[in-house]
Amino acid sequence: MKGSNRNVTKTDNELASATLSKVSHHLIPFLFVLYIVAWLDRVNVGFAALQMNDDLHFSSATFGAGSGVFFLGYCLFEVPSNLVLERVGARLWIARIMITWGIISVGLMLVQTPTAFYLLRFLLGAAEAGFFPGMIYYLSLWYPVAQRARAIAAFMTAVPVSGFVGGALSGLLLGLDGTCGLRGWQWLFLLEGLPAILFGFSVLFVLNDGPETAGWLTPVEREWLVAKLNAEREDRQAARVMDIRLVLTNPVVWRLGVIFLFVAAGFYGYSFGAPLVVQSLLGLGNVGVGLVLAGVSLITVVAMQLNGAHSDRTGERPLHVALPCLVMGIGFIGCALLRQPLLALAALALVPAGHCASYGPFWSMPTQFLNGRAAAAGIAMVTMIANVGGFFGPSLIGVLKARTGTYRESFLCLAIFAIMAAVIAFRTKPAMVARGNGPS
Repeated sequence: MKGSNRNVTKTDNELASATLSKVSHHLIPFLFVLYIVAWLDRVNVGFAALQMNDDLHFSSATFGAGSGVFFLGYCLFEVPSNLVLERVGARLWIARIMITWGIISVGLMLVQTPTAFYLLRFLLGAAEAGFFPGMIYYLSLWYPVAQRARAIAAFMTAVPVSGFVGGALSGLLLGLDGTCGLRGWQWLFLLEGLPAILFGFSVLFVLNDGPETAGWLTPVEREWLVAKLNAEREDRQAARVMDIRLVLTNPVVWRLGVIFLFVAAGFYGYSFGAPLVVQSLLGLGNVGVGLVLAGVSLITVVAMQLNGAHSDRTGERPLHVALPCLVMGIGFIGCALLRQPLLALAALALVPAGHCASYGPFWSMPTQFLNGRAAAAGIAMVTMIANVGGFFGPSLIGVLKARTGTYRESFLCLAIFAIMAAVIAFRTKPAMVARGNGPS
């Protein structure tokens, strides 16, 4: 009998491994590409600034406000968009999101005034609202809790990889300056916006709304995965009230949102300002700046995978968020205070490495205590709160840079934000996340 039990366990483990491996091979590469496209359309304005600001006579404050206003539109429509996704299905809603944001992103090539810049950046945020939290919610429909951090980290590796691809690509696209009468920054918006439209239509043919309809899983694999996920949802449902109104006022949801608000302020400040910072440190041309940031992105990919895998192995989440946030803060301080350009650049590289390494563990936490419409609302709520930082980070850099002429003060402010996020994460006990309640 003991041998029989061992064989059953081995068979179950093999089935689980084979099923999740097939899910990863089918979903992660495609979702990864979608997120690269999303990230490029969100932050390519930082590369466009290398030419656009001079062409259109935009000040640092104007550019910072235009970069940040994206997040106002994003935040306003975040929760409603994710609730619609949960109701109509990921396939249809993600396709809608991508097609509309692609059209608006292309429209940025026509900007001539600050007002038009602000308006289109706001509309871009509104159109993209729900994409990222929708992706996190969608992954929770396919992966059990114990495998979720690695899956999220693999998917979100698209952020630094988009830095690698976007850095090199954006530099080359800016080099098209003058072709067919268009400036380089106009080519940038055009050729990085069109893929969103094309991939948006492809979503309709590639994605399933859940494992129940996945014809590429065998019946046995599908049955095991659906049963496993349903069992976890039932456990959460039995332990907690899933009323959406309670979710939106849940102390752990807000705690997580505040952590990532501080982190997002720093990271988006970095994302929009990094091309200009690297150019000022090293005096490189557009292609050189892109290649340097591409190298930084490779370091970030490694940090993400190591931290996400270690978090899943240990089952620990908050500490795996706090330490990367601390690294991010140290990076900002080093870049602000170090005088030697190469040392300052090395410090700057710690910012995306720390920020992105926290992704997998962090975004695994909301779905530890939420499911169904509550999970869709909770993830969107965390993202909405966090993206308030996406507005203040670039805006802060723009205002302080305009007043002081350097990035020193703004980077020190962003360092304080990252350290505050680390402190809150340190004080977030695993039991709080498991219960979905604040400190008792």
